[in-house]
Amino acid sequence: MHRNKSPLPVVICLVIVAAIVGIGGFFINRYSPTGKKMNKSEYYGLSSGDQAALIVNDEVLEEKGLVIDGEVYVDYMTVWNYLNSGYYWEAGASQLLLTLPAGTNTWVPGDGSGAVILGEDGVPYISAACIRENSDIDMEILEEPYRVVARTSWSGVTAGTMTEDTKVRYRGGLKSEILTEVKKGDTIVFLEDLQDWCRVSTADGYVGYVQSSTFMKNSEAGLPHTADARFQFQRISLDHKINLGWHYVDSLEGNSYLGERIAEAAGLNTISPTWFSLADEQGSLVSYADKAYVDQAHAAGLQVWGMLGDVNGSPVKTGDVLAGASARANIIQQLMQIATDCGMDGINVDFESIREDSAPQYLQFLKELCVAAHAQNLVVSTDNFVPTYTKYYKRAEQAKTVDYLIIMGYDEHTASSEEIGSVASLPFVEQGIQDTLKEVPAGQVINAIPFYTRSWVETFGTSVPESQALGMDAAAAFVEEHGIVTAWDASVGQNVGSVEDGSARYSIWLEDEQSVEAKMKLIAQYDLAGVAGWRLGFERASVWNIIAQYLAV
Repeated sequence: MHRNKSPLPVVICLVIVAAIVGIGGFFINRYSPTGKKMNKSEYYGLSSGDQAALIVNDEVLEEKGLVIDGEVYVDYMTVWNYLNSGYYWEAGASQLLLTLPAGTNTWVPGDGSGAVILGEDGVPYISAACIRENSDIDMEILEEPYRVVARTSWSGVTAGTMTEDTKVRYRGGLKSEILTEVKKGDTIVFLEDLQDWCRVSTADGYVGYVQSSTFMKNSEAGLPHTADARFQFQRISLDHKINLGWHYVDSLEGNSYLGERIAEAAGLNTISPTWFSLADEQGSLVSYADKAYVDQAHAAGLQVWGMLGDVNGSPVKTGDVLAGASARANIIQQLMQIATDCGMDGINVDFESIREDSAPQYLQFLKELCVAAHAQNLVVSTDNFVPTYTKYYKRAEQAKTVDYLIIMGYDEHTASSEEIGSVASLPFVEQGIQDTLKEVPAGQVINAIPFYTRSWVETFGTSVPESQALGMDAAAAFVEEHGIVTAWDASVGQNVGSVEDGSARYSIWLEDEQSVEAKMKLIAQYDLAGVAGWRLGFERASVWNIIAQYLAV
């Protein structure tokens, strides 16, 4: 008689097999890549079929394009901010302008070109095709979903070449959904290294992740790009470093002080008298221009760049005036005629009241001015705050047409400041230079230094300090009057001092020979186009040899 065999071994084997299968399945499921593709509209945040994604310089913008009958349109301010700041929408005339070296292109809604339309909210939209045709830009207009992939900046970009076919994923990981696929030999833009994965940007407009082992960084920085000659304005570049002094002139009689202002200014080669301001909304000018002044300056070896400014109590708002084509044309026509009559060599634009909403008309004015001025061989320069809070001045766009951009490397603390401090500490000045050089070539950048400082009085029991702008000799007198002992502070590049009496604290950050030399070292270090000083009459004669020494390096 045979006994039945125990089923236990079989059960155990089955359990083991099941466990192996289960564990294997777990690991396969955990570590095998997913083939799931991400919804593209969801990725781009497109909520309807009439929206288009905008990808500019490897960034997916929050702003969306508009799709009408298969054509992609982009609203004007998005174009101005991200794609081409050369376009100008003139609301008063309901027309789109683009000033180029060959002339100004004009489009109006309904003209049959389809270049510009008005949205339901009255906002102008420019066709992506028009932008691509009339801009120095790399652009692809793609479908499924609709998207515009554009590049306006090619330097400072790290590119790479794919070494094998692979998938670009939404996140760094094999389980992340697939955005697109790239092939061996494709060029991608490297954005960020995350150990085994890298964040990249693809030619078809996706920013995602690939495994680090699937591509190789290019040895040369930047992407290849040949500038389109159609968009290259002619500019004037002088063959020497600029040493400019502003001459404050607030009347025709003020011109008579020229000789006194330049008598001891050894090395000065350019003078900018504050001659012009806006008189009305039609663009009429108040002018103190004088041919005898120019003749005297020329005899002394100086170029004359007449300043057009808005800081002396102009009765009109600069942005409002510049919004009108006829007013802009009027300003320019007057300046060109005055230049012909008096023989001045250039124009310095010092519009300091420009706000973000009026920046487009300001840039349009500069382009129109430069076209006219260069036809008369006049140098055009602009005065710019340090970039920190005024990026909308679009310095890179200015630099396409303007000959020199002057950094006003001062007013770190002003009369309205609630805290006392330097007018132009060395870190403040250097930051302004560095930020400007991110947008403008050094050969077009002039750094302006102050020949003045501020004395500070903090009266005990009050919360707001009082200050006064003082030239160098007047500042020294303030120090002596209050018995302030000053000492060199290398962290700010100035002689600094403070003293108290029974009623107040008196403080000062001096601008003197030492501080000027510290700033000139920066100008030489960054190989800038020159220096400007505000203003003549505030300086000591001894600073001029220091300035000349560093411009000669």
